Amino acid sequence: MAMFFLNVTLERKIEAVKQDWRSLHSDNSKAGGNAGQDDQAGSSDPIDLLVKKSYGGFTLSSPALLLTVFYAGWILLGDAYLNKNFSSGETWFFPAKLVDRAAPMLYTFIGVYLFNLGSLIRRLYLADLNEQVFWGAINRLWLSLGLGLVVAKTFSEPWLFFSIGFIANIVLEWVLEKSLKLLNVTKPSTEDLPLLMVKGINIWKTYRLEEEGIENVQNLATADVTELAVRTHYNFRTLIDWIDQSLLLVRLTSEQAKALSGQATSISAIELAAASPKATGNNSVANSLSTVLKVDPVLMGATMDRLYEDQCVQDLWNLWQKGKEGGILSASSQEKAAAAAASK
Repeated sequence: MAMFFLNVTLERKIEAVKQDWRSLHSDNSKAGGNAGQDDQAGSSDPIDLLVKKSYGGFTLSSPALLLTVFYAGWILLGDAYLNKNFSSGETWFFPAKLVDRAAPMLYTFIGVYLFNLGSLIRRLYLADLNEQVFWGAINRLWLSLGLGLVVAKTFSEPWLFFSIGFIANIVLEWVLEKSLKLLNVTKPSTEDLPLLMVKGINIWKTYRLEEEGIENVQNLATADVTELAVRTHYNFRTLIDWIDQSLLLVRLTSEQAKALSGQATSISAIELAAASPKATGNNSVANSLSTVLKVDPVLMGATMDRLYEDQCVQDLWNLWQKGKEGGILSASSQEKAAAAAASK
């Protein structure tokens, strides 16, 4: 599967990413912005470098080979179990007692194998296969088997062990919660905003981003949009929108984010920067938002001004703008719309 991706699918993926990249930068050039002038004929060079770094033959094949070896070992154990119970009674080179007690773990293996197989096939036709997929599959395999070993002390239902591979993280949280209660340990109260707070991200997209080391909103806010476009199957505009939301969410509590959404206001760092006192020359939007979010108006205005000055927000704006949208976060109809929405 890894060889098929490298030899057949990868070229199509690279061309799609480059085309998306050129589309964004050509739009900026037409708009007259400075960002488009710096990325002309050689604009795809960063993409080529990232492709060489992320999709080397050894980089992709080594974890795939290791995963195959692990699968082979468990398949042999399953064959020994079937042979002992339904055929000649031989257990090959496995101890008989191990084979007798292997049923729960084999159910767990079948579940995680099917989950990994479905994930790999889906990632193959989405042109989204990299070494993280195989390392993630190895991690899920052994995590599920370890959890199955723990759960086997309490439960015996085959369907439960089969399902562990599909909900390994949930089962792990359940085990940890039980352990904390038993040890009378209090969990840290630090709040990490989950990726599911970003509109457009569901549980499957969360799992995919976690493979790239992006586990919460703060990680996404500081992510490299070009690297994510190369390493995943999401296009530039989708990633820009997610990062834009994250840049604002990291400055809010979960309650404030819900309050902002309840006012029909976009959770967007770009839009708040465009409506900031420095951009518009007035504090009307900042004052309205401070009422909604229950914060000091001066602090709200300062936060919006910092977003306006943030280079990351400026870069996202340059990538996002197209058509007749010129300049960098200049006062526009977007500010008026944001002000009207915030004042409702």
